[in-house]
Amino acid sequence: MENNESTESSTKKSSSSKKERVVVVSTVRTPFVKSFGVFEQETALSLSLRVDSEVISKTGVQASDIDECIWGVVIPQTKNANLAREIVLFSGLPTTIAGFTLNKACNSSLQTAEIAADRILLGKNKLVLAGGVEVLSDVPIPFSDEARRFLTKMSRARSFKERLSLIGSVNPKWFLPKPPALAEPFTGLTMGEHAEIMTVKNNVSRARQDELAYKSHINAASAIEAGHLKDEIVPVTIEEVYLQNNKRKTRSFVVDTDEGPRKDTSVEGLAKLKAVFAAKGSVTAGNSSQTSDGAAFVLVMSEKMVKELNIEPIARLVTSAVVGCEPRVMGIGPVVAIPQALKQAGLKQEDIEMIELNEAFAAQSLAVIRTLGLNPDIINPNGGAIALGHPLGCSGAKLSVQLINEMRRQNKRYGMVSACIGGGQGIAGIIERLK
Repeated sequence: MENNESTESSTKKSSSSKKERVVVVSTVRTPFVKSFGVFEQETALSLSLRVDSEVISKTGVQASDIDECIWGVVIPQTKNANLAREIVLFSGLPTTIAGFTLNKACNSSLQTAEIAADRILLGKNKLVLAGGVEVLSDVPIPFSDEARRFLTKMSRARSFKERLSLIGSVNPKWFLPKPPALAEPFTGLTMGEHAEIMTVKNNVSRARQDELAYKSHINAASAIEAGHLKDEIVPVTIEEVYLQNNKRKTRSFVVDTDEGPRKDTSVEGLAKLKAVFAAKGSVTAGNSSQTSDGAAFVLVMSEKMVKELNIEPIARLVTSAVVGCEPRVMGIGPVVAIPQALKQAGLKQEDIEMIELNEAFAAQSLAVIRTLGLNPDIINPNGGAIALGHPLGCSGAKLSVQLINEMRRQNKRYGMVSACIGGGQGIAGIIERLK
């Protein structure tokens, strides 16, 4: 039986290798910083523009070779109707490059690479600029529906008398800010409340959650100190305006390091934090992912074009799988996605040498690790989202960037990225290092 399985696996590997392959030729990301911090003056567009040229220049390809830009963002701006196309236009790339933007919650930027690969395999594209961004510092705060309807009527009023009549009907409460909803529409629960459900359903203790959070910070801080993340990050220069002695002044500084990791974190300190989503819960700010701002790019190319341009690819996109799951335990999504991705690739779990698992919550990550029996020693070697941050629409691409760079450093062959997705879904992608 074991010999048959081995033969079947090798057959799948060899047959897949004969097909047209989709490869990655360049990756790059910004530093991740806490929302409403040093990137608070940035927009999703401006932050994306800071790094798009870098990912292209690292390869030597011509901008005119790019067919399409596919971009992920979770909280769209009304001022950016199609962010992907605007990235093309405002960065000075050829206007022949098409672009579209998508939202698939935390999977958004990972989905862009999957779509890019599919379009390449279909023969529609040869080179795609994929990735995503999130600037939670620039989330639009809308007014109520009543305020919107009032302003619309005012703009259409034909006389002063009609406008005066409308003003007389105004309720000041209409113009109170209406923050974006934090709860899932289907379940009515916040992400943190979903995580609390998982702690009970999967018997995840508070102590284990805090231990994972501690490990995330220590691994990330150690990676930064050792310079392991330096090559994947594009430094961002910030121009700041401030007042000194009632005079307007400017200064600039460079952000080149992830802001979230704290090397002074301790399990004891994390244990003192209060639960934030349930009175007697165990999910805290310390064992949850940080809200942050960031952008990440991945340049995806057909193997045929790689050979034509004589470019050495750094990795191959082997396969990916996206699967739905029960929305109330949406964090368990990777449990259904990972086995499917492995089956598609003709690989076994033990073939995977490194995993980047998005740490939406420590409870969620631990539930996935325990259910699948994943090796915790190969997961998030440079820290996860609890330490580094979780810029929603950017996180998937960031996982790929970090995985590819670390596999190159450690000389590993097969790696996996995986994340849960709001609404009850999971994604897993398998990557083979080539360089």
